[in-house]
Amino acid sequence: MQRALFSSQLRQRSRRYSTENPRSAHAQWYSDILPAMVPIFLLGSAVYLGLQLTQTRLSHEKYMVEAQERVEILEAQVDALQRSREQDSGTPISKSTANASKWRVWQ
Repeated sequence: MQRALFSSQLRQRSRRYSTENPRSAHAQWYSDILPAMVPIFLLGSAVYLGLQLTQTRLSHEKYMVEAQERVEILEAQVDALQRSREQDSGTPISKSTANASKWRVWQ
C-alpha cells in the first residue's frame, strides 16, 4: 500500500514537471519572438544613438558658426567706434591701451 502511494506521488510529480505538456500560446509566442527581437532592439538602439550624436554635433557646429559671425560683427563695430573716436579727437588711440584692462596682466 505504501509503495503504491509513493508510486502514485512520483507519477504526479513527473507529470507536473514534464516537458510533454503543451505550452500555452503566450509562452510559445514569447519563446519564438523575443529571442529574434534582441538583435533588432540592439540595432535600433545603435542607429538611434548614432543619429542623436550626429544631431548634437551638427547643432554644436551651427552654434559655433553663429557665434563666430556674431564675434565678427562685434569686432567690426568696435573698429568702427575706434575710427570714429580717432577722427573726433584727432589723435590715434593705440589698440594696446584701448583693449588693455588693469586687472589683466597678460594683455
